[in-house]
Amino acid sequence: SDIQADEVLDVDGKIIAPGFISAHSHIYMSPLRGLGHDVNLYGWFKAWDYYLRHASADDIYWFTLHGSLDFLRNGITTAYDFTYSGEVEGLTDDPSQAQETGYVKPGPFEENQIRAKADAGLRFIDSVWVPEIGTDEEIRQNLVDTLEVAEKYEDDPLFLKMALSGSQQFKPTRRTARLETAFMKEFGLMNQSHFLESPNAVEEQQKKFDWYLEAGALGPDFIFGHFIHTNDYILEKTLESGAKMSWQPTSNGRLADGIADVVKYIDLGIPVAVGLDDQSCTDVSDPYQNMRIGMYTMRALHERANVMSVYDMLYLHTLGSAKVLDIDADVGSLAPGKFADFLVVDLRSPDTGPIYDPLASYVLASSLRNLKQVYVGGELVAEGLKVLSYDETIVREEIDTRTDRIRKIAAGAE
Repeated sequence: SDIQADEVLDVDGKIIAPGFISAHSHIYMSPLRGLGHDVNLYGWFKAWDYYLRHASADDIYWFTLHGSLDFLRNGITTAYDFTYSGEVEGLTDDPSQAQETGYVKPGPFEENQIRAKADAGLRFIDSVWVPEIGTDEEIRQNLVDTLEVAEKYEDDPLFLKMALSGSQQFKPTRRTARLETAFMKEFGLMNQSHFLESPNAVEEQQKKFDWYLEAGALGPDFIFGHFIHTNDYILEKTLESGAKMSWQPTSNGRLADGIADVVKYIDLGIPVAVGLDDQSCTDVSDPYQNMRIGMYTMRALHERANVMSVYDMLYLHTLGSAKVLDIDADVGSLAPGKFADFLVVDLRSPDTGPIYDPLASYVLASSLRNLKQVYVGGELVAEGLKVLSYDETIVREEIDTRTDRIRKIAAGAE
């Protein structure tokens, strides 16, 4: 071969694997872990919103940087990231009730989150919420302004594309589905919508499925996030439309959301991706833990060990997620022409014992302790516990200073 390498890695005896993809992430939530630890979804919302509503755009830059570096250290090289718009809402414990009208804080929230992920060295899809404040045209203009800001970064190979963060589950009228559908078509955006996530008011949530269906939103560019409390009708229409779903097994357990029967979905033909979700509801963004929780949950649900194999689970968290997100030409596997996003894993340090089946040992016995190196685009970004793409001492100081300030403000606002 006439291929020339600038560097040759000695990886004898080690496993080389594609970087993990988190197909559903809220990276800015990284400094808000451990909150709402014994409440369901809507109570958890209120637990972290107590602090987040007082965060500035500058705070969110550092929050996102913190989460991006954490992802990289843990072997997550690509993330679909639901960003924070700066919107402050009136939250309710009852998902069947309308939320109070909110407001949007001033500041470059979206741009700061794009910059933070790029500064960290994380590859990403940037998914934006569209605050429903004002007229339809004012809402559209807000999205246009956001997309124009993002255009400044489109030449960065870390920045894969923009997407919409669907929110019909949390909204009381069909306007949400209508606007999201119009924006998907006008701007060519993928839409991942949190839907049928919570066990609260399931019938109210299920009724909103037809709002998306009637609006014409469903199709190959539409992903249902979580998609737990479905029924046969919903699954039939989803399959007919070509829509997809993303599965977050760790956070679904943490928040007592329920169990998405992804084995059933896959058998029907609905494509499934896997995400780590909020770092504040997985608490440790560990893709190895996420794989095992997901696989074991499916095996227990169906009472068959072969219902989800180690190959199936690894595929879903890598190439399967890339296919659902339509980025498999660039990431998800190790192949010529794709970005060199890969992991070096040593199963003998610490020692997991003799290897009989490398794939089984990788999925079942690996942990973050065995992850030795993380590469993004052929560049070493993490080695052992140390992130090399940014000085974490600076990040830690910024996070501590900013969260201390926010705690005092939140306490004073009570």
